[in-house]
Amino acid sequence: MVSEGAAALFPKEIKRIYFPAMDHTYRTHPVDGGKMVLIPAGAFIMGCPADDIFAKPHEQPQRMVWLSAYWMDVFPVTNARYKRFIEDGGYENRDWWTPAGWEWRRESGVTAALAWNKPGWDAAEQPVSGVSWYEADAYGRWAGKALPTDAQWERAARGTDGRRFPWGETFPRRELANFNNQVGRVTPVGSYPEGVSPSGCHDMAGNVNNWCLDWYWPEFYAYAAKHGLDLDPVLNDGLKAKLGLEAALKCDRGGGFATDEKFLEILSCTDKVAWEPQTRELWNGFRTVQHAD
Repeated sequence: MVSEGAAALFPKEIKRIYFPAMDHTYRTHPVDGGKMVLIPAGAFIMGCPADDIFAKPHEQPQRMVWLSAYWMDVFPVTNARYKRFIEDGGYENRDWWTPAGWEWRRESGVTAALAWNKPGWDAAEQPVSGVSWYEADAYGRWAGKALPTDAQWERAARGTDGRRFPWGETFPRRELANFNNQVGRVTPVGSYPEGVSPSGCHDMAGNVNNWCLDWYWPEFYAYAAKHGLDLDPVLNDGLKAKLGLEAALKCDRGGGFATDEKFLEILSCTDKVAWEPQTRELWNGFRTVQHAD
């Protein structure tokens, strides 16, 4: 629930107001070397309005959500950063894995991402690709970070003005993002500066999809709105168990290099897809977050 003090900051009506670009605060993470940007605490518009005829059930109802401050990776995790995880015993140390993730790793025998050392995919600054949710989650634990919640990802992608895409309202085009197999593989992170989000995050649409912490449940927004879950909402293991849900898929955001132009909505700030946590397609990538002290 949102406190009375926080609730006073919420507008009575959701209005879309575009703000000028702001200066950002950055840091370099000491463990994985990733550049992170501070997302300040506050409210933002999450989801699609009721009159959006193209919106899917998992994008509605639109509501104001309040998030605590956090640090977000500016770029998806790269091969160079993922190499640190591998070399530090990331696939051998069960301490970084969930019980289900460790069982999957042992049974599958994987020791690196699907595209690891694949020619054309192995440049240091290309995003690591072909990573399951289990691997992405283990990396986050190793680095002392975590996968972003569904809400944290959307806030970093759209800012506070309710825009449809990270860059604004215009439909995706080749200057803004890597999609529709226009390149045919992942590109070095930050290759599309015109598509940067108002929060300062790159590649929030296209290149690689971004795993999120949440389990996928199409009715979660409706449940959250009904029960006042507007402060740091997340459908984690605890809430899933409490509600008795049989959700088996994890939320995945932003689309990737292979997202077809017929499905441009997947590149938006509000839509999502979902996969089983062991899924390892070439477009499966991720980025991480850390709570701000």
